Amino acid sequence: MLAVVFALSAVVVAPASAKLTKSQKVHIRHQLRKAIKKNPKLIRSKSFIKKASLVNFKLPVTIRLRNSSSTSNPNNANVDLGASLGQREVDLGGKLAAEIVFHDSYDGGALGNVDLSILTGPKALSSTSIPLLWNSDVSAAGTSWDSNILAAGGATPAQLNATGHNTGCGSVLNSNANANGNLVFGAGLLPTGGGPGLPGVPIYNAVGGGPNDYPGGSPLGFAPAHIASTNLNVNNAIDAVAASKQLTGVASVDNNHVGGNPQPFPYSASSVPGGFTQPPSPADTVLRTNALSLTIANPGTQVNQSTNVDGVAGSQNIVIGKSGGQANLFGNIPGKTYGIDVTVNLATQINSILRVEDQDAFEPLIKGGNWPAAIFGCTQVWTGTVQNYIPSVHLVGNLKISPGITADGHLRIAKATIKTPNSGTSTADAARFAVSACLMPKQAYNTEVPANYTVADPTVAGSTAGDGSLLASKLPADSSNVAAAPSAACNTAPSPLVANSALPPFTVSALTGANNINGYTVGNSGSTVSVGADLDVKNVDVDILIGDV
Repeated sequence: MLAVVFALSAVVVAPASAKLTKSQKVHIRHQLRKAIKKNPKLIRSKSFIKKASLVNFKLPVTIRLRNSSSTSNPNNANVDLGASLGQREVDLGGKLAAEIVFHDSYDGGALGNVDLSILTGPKALSSTSIPLLWNSDVSAAGTSWDSNILAAGGATPAQLNATGHNTGCGSVLNSNANANGNLVFGAGLLPTGGGPGLPGVPIYNAVGGGPNDYPGGSPLGFAPAHIASTNLNVNNAIDAVAASKQLTGVASVDNNHVGGNPQPFPYSASSVPGGFTQPPSPADTVLRTNALSLTIANPGTQVNQSTNVDGVAGSQNIVIGKSGGQANLFGNIPGKTYGIDVTVNLATQINSILRVEDQDAFEPLIKGGNWPAAIFGCTQVWTGTVQNYIPSVHLVGNLKISPGITADGHLRIAKATIKTPNSGTSTADAARFAVSACLMPKQAYNTEVPANYTVADPTVAGSTAGDGSLLASKLPADSSNVAAAPSAACNTAPSPLVANSALPPFTVSALTGANNINGYTVGNSGSTVSVGADLDVKNVDVDILIGDV
């Protein structure tokens, strides 16, 4: 340590105008890097800063959002999606790579002024899921996802209403599961009025007049509406989608957390579209984004947002700028009322998650046949992905030198709190951008099982439980596991399970480059929707850690 101090002192003794060779600068930078790693408190030493400034020292750091895995996550932003959709709370976590760049203070810069370069790479911020659309029938008490199927089988609307089976998803709740974990199909209606119902959707041998054929025959068995466990992170129950600020890191974010607002959708006398008498809850969500991974966009990227048929359309084209800005290690940046001033340009791929409610497919289940859309009744479907950019997010705040070791053993040199300038006011410098989401189903929300893409034969030994319902291992999707968000682009060919349930993709004509459906000729497929958005970052607490963490 003494050797490092003497070596650095020799640099300071030299006049500011002294010329250092390239190899001398490299040697001094190496010494500075070793010194700051051994003693983070040097960052608040004016002598260290002077030495670092003489050689334009770059200190690699990691900017990590603080306490994002806590239920009281302090990091949040507000996204205003316009008059039709309203505002949403988005809670944040994750980390970014950066460099603190020291400049020669003898060249006119104020002591303690540094540049902050925020780097591209695999590190990313993360967000909670953003709920977009709702249907209040989803969580309405007394509703059942199987109502339309029963009506198609002969039950009248009067019978359904009399037994509380209005179309909805109120039955798809953990609290309504039987002892075996299955939801009752047709409870209160079949096999007799007031009876316990069936253990699932009937499976027949064929369509015809045989004793086990549809309609009228005895079913071979049943396909259960299955809830695998009470772990709300992995099942399709509507109460799995919940208000929560909590993030667990980029690699394991929870797509079911839709931000900390328990009433995430706009609700006022002027915003109610009619049909419900209470504010919709998170469980009423029928369209939401995945939990987003927000990386730093590559500077110079040119983004077509005017005629892009696979993403944002109808907006201006943009060129992505460099992410970073300035900070002062000892106080405010000269001439400003804050100590940090940065601009961040973000890139993210957005997948949509759709809740199927009031589906229209009433096909019977036939052994060896395809699973119809009924298999998705009140469950969820992934869409493909759409590339999005959030440019020019302007953030200001204050930095406090706070050397120490974090709970997970990393060296911290400073803490900072940043937000949008004038956040929460009419003069907030919110980032305005266009965002696009996909509406075309791609695959089941749960992990699909290709070996079960056709309906199993319940009469095969070992296929059913004691009540005649297929075992979970015979279903086309593993209800114990959520599939990763698809990486394929929006409107690419869906999985066989989705494709065979009457949800095919639209295609673009190879001859004209446009769709020709019912006389219309347009340049897009309608598989994506774009809206304008304003991003107001309310508060972000960060630790600035030394090195690549």
